[in-house]
Amino acid sequence: MKLRIFGAFAIILSAAGHAQADDRKAAAMFFRDVTKSTCGFKMTPESAIKAATALGMSDLISEPGLLAVSAVCEEVKRGNKGKTIEIRVPDNRKVILERAKWWQE
Repeated sequence: MKLRIFGAFAIILSAAGHAQADDRKAAAMFFRDVTKSTCGFKMTPESAIKAATALGMSDLISEPGLLAVSAVCEEVKRGNKGKTIEIRVPDNRKVILERAKWWQE
């Protein structure tokens, strides 16, 4: 009986963890699409996922995500044409975003 309860608890925890991981990935892809359409900065999907994880993005529209988009746009407006862009959000977290190649999605 205890094993069944433990198994049910494990399934619930795995489902909750899976939902959180999908939310973070959706937030990362939304962040990537917004920076591409707003600023013209096309980043790699891996870089977007790292940024979402580092900034704690779990919702599509969240304060860390919007602050990161504005920081990326400022760097692009400054004329940063390098392979990476380093942004800082107000709580002094540093995130490095890698520019995607022309053939990457």
